[in-house]
Amino acid sequence: MTRTLMTTMCLLTALGGCGAAKEKAIESAMERIWNDGDLAVIDEAYTPELAHEVRRFVQENRDLYPDIEIEIGDVVIKGDTWVTVWAATGTHRDLNRKVRLEGVSVRKRADGRFVEEAMFYDMKSVFDQLGFQVTPPEGTGPYGAVPIAAAPPVEEPEPEEPTDPAEEGEEGEEGKEVEAPRE
Repeated sequence: MTRTLMTTMCLLTALGGCGAAKEKAIESAMERIWNDGDLAVIDEAYTPELAHEVRRFVQENRDLYPDIEIEIGDVVIKGDTWVTVWAATGTHRDLNRKVRLEGVSVRKRADGRFVEEAMFYDMKSVFDQLGFQVTPPEGTGPYGAVPIAAAPPVEEPEPEEPTDPAEEGEEGEEGKEVEAPRE
């Protein structure tokens, strides 16, 4: 067996074991994926449906930040939910600017593999560190549309008096109503 396959088997065995071993295993797996670029770990740890997306995401970020390093702050495992607190640092390949990003990954496991993953982090902090200014579109805010100024009330025009005598009766001499001609 190759070294990678043996290491992956040890990792998966540890993922099924007790709490401390699971925590160490997820820390090791994330470091191998992100720091070493060992994408084979993804195929072993995630379901095939999820592995494709995780692989794409990792590869795009490793390409953009070739010196990326991830540091695991904490791992909490409760039932089938695995939460990892992490920090990543790397230098943007085109802008040559160092970036630090802190985040949290929440994963769900079933049948020995991760079936869901959600990552939470502040992308605006990355833009700020890279020197970009993020400006929301005019008239919007973080909690939905924000009106720029209150619109003036719309005044309804007053209805015009009918001018066609056929529509309504017409008053004749001495206040008597005259019928409109019939067709």
